[in-house]
Amino acid sequence: MFSKPAESLRLQLLRWLLAPLLVLLLVNAWFSNRAAVATANQAFDRLLLASADAIAGEVNLREGSVAVDLPYAALQLLESNIQERIFYRVVAPDGKTVTGYDDLPLPAPTRAHREDSVIYEAQYRGDAIHLVALYKPLYGTGLAAPVVVIVAETGEARAALSHQILVDGLERQALLIVAAGLLVWLGLLRGLRPLGRLTRSLVARPASDLSPIARDAVQAEVRPLIDALNQHTARIDRLLASRQRLITDASHQMRTPLAEMRTQIEVSLRQDRPEQLRQALVDAHADIDHLARLIGQMLVQARSEPEVLQDQRNDDVDLNELARATTLDYVAAARKKAIDLSFEGAAEPTVVRGNALLLREMIANLIDNAILYAHPSGAVAVRVLRGQRAVLEVEDNGPGIAAAERERVFERFYRVPGAAAGGSGLGLSIVRNICLAHRAQVELTTPASGAGLCVRVHFDLAT
Repeated sequence: MFSKPAESLRLQLLRWLLAPLLVLLLVNAWFSNRAAVATANQAFDRLLLASADAIAGEVNLREGSVAVDLPYAALQLLESNIQERIFYRVVAPDGKTVTGYDDLPLPAPTRAHREDSVIYEAQYRGDAIHLVALYKPLYGTGLAAPVVVIVAETGEARAALSHQILVDGLERQALLIVAAGLLVWLGLLRGLRPLGRLTRSLVARPASDLSPIARDAVQAEVRPLIDALNQHTARIDRLLASRQRLITDASHQMRTPLAEMRTQIEVSLRQDRPEQLRQALVDAHADIDHLARLIGQMLVQARSEPEVLQDQRNDDVDLNELARATTLDYVAAARKKAIDLSFEGAAEPTVVRGNALLLREMIANLIDNAILYAHPSGAVAVRVLRGQRAVLEVEDNGPGIAAAERERVFERFYRVPGAAAGGSGLGLSIVRNICLAHRAQVELTTPASGAGLCVRVHFDLAT
């Protein structure tokens, strides 16, 4: 399956910035709509009150009854270009309608006469209407109740005004958001410009250039990424340098046995006596074995480089059982040299954290070296000890290694002067690399007998 290509960083940042603004716009639209409705209601309620006050100004007593000269200007205040209906009613103190719509609803009794005017809403003839009731007392007439002047209208004009207020406000806010988006986009283009320069500089680099990337010209938020890239390229550089050294050393080490094999084959081709031909083939076979061992050790060395092993997977490994099984694998090789190969394990499981394959390779190299350098009919002992730490010991009775040479023998292809033929010079180098990967310590000592070599590897016990 094909993975979806990564989205542009500019588009992601723009979306993350604008999305909250759009959400805020929706929230603000809700509040703005409420504010627009309240503003429109307040404005039209004042007009209703002014119209009712104008009508109330023309209310008087004539021949003992309430009369009103309805002024045209009172209703003209409510006229607009919106087709809406206007209603009015004047109610005498005795509850009879003086003029207007008889069925226009009065305010609730609980509010009547308690205020100079009452603003309320009601359903009238299938429509929702807004009403104002104005109470006007007639002083000096002996009437206990006031005259009630009611003016009402349908809500079309109010809705139109509130809608217009809302739309005007949202248009301004939308323009502000668009302007903010453009400014953010321009800011992102300018702010991400150093990344563009960094990209162009990396593209222009030669393939072999693994030098660190300059981090001063980029923003502080990008510097951790640059540091991680520099660490990664530094590991690659060390790995490539290690590979190059290995190839160089290997080509030098392999040149001699290949030249010897070529010479032996050329000599054998000129021989006409079977015994001389047989000896040449035996020598060539020995050189082939040595070359095969060298190539195998080189492959193990390549896999055990610290740069390769730093991301290895570790598990719980019983060092006791692993050393016992590896020792059994070398019984046949020890018998060929009449060497007494023994194993002594700890009394209980000795569990360490590590990679079983790599640990087995390390133990195999130690046993292989011990058998190679042990005296014929000698002895090689493998032991696992458990205390505060786990200790692996491989001891032989060979020529040993002088104290002055014990540090150098861990170098690749280094062999102690006068050492027996057949070694590759890589065994202890592989052991050291695997020990470093497992945070183990390796030391070379002289056995208690005073002859030979004892290699000790100290591990932390798994918790």
